[in-house]
Amino acid sequence: MKVILQQYVRGVGDKGDVIDVSDGYAQNALIPRGLAKAATSTEINKLHLVKKTIQEKEDSERERILTAMKALNGKTVTIQEKVNGKGTLYQTIGVREIIRVVYNQFHISTPNTLYTEKYAFKECGEYELTLQAYDSTSRFYVVISSK
Repeated sequence: MKVILQQYVRGVGDKGDVIDVSDGYAQNALIPRGLAKAATSTEINKLHLVKKTIQEKEDSERERILTAMKALNGKTVTIQEKVNGKGTLYQTIGVREIIRVVYNQFHISTPNTLYTEKYAFKECGEYELTLQAYDSTSRFYVVISSK
């Protein structure tokens, strides 16, 4: 009997897999527990539609991220913060602040998953940051100066 798995079943398959199992196993174990449902043509078409929608969303997100990385490559972001007499910032500038400033200056949205390191800047200066996703790398500069 062909069934569509509703969730991961150890030794059988992953969620969304269409598999062949014995009639008894499907009717007595998988279907009553909600682990699978019968693979009718309607259910298989629904499954293909869901997979297609998920793939389209992933492709759209990939394109958006690669476009943002290309647009940001080589640019310089300027941040002005208060510093003490020694040139040390009163508050650390991290990835969250950098994302906010990049969006404010260039209207480019960059998710924090693109940043290869956890940055925490405590002093004024110029820093090179690297973004990496989908086998693509982009570099931009952050200049932190005093107000």
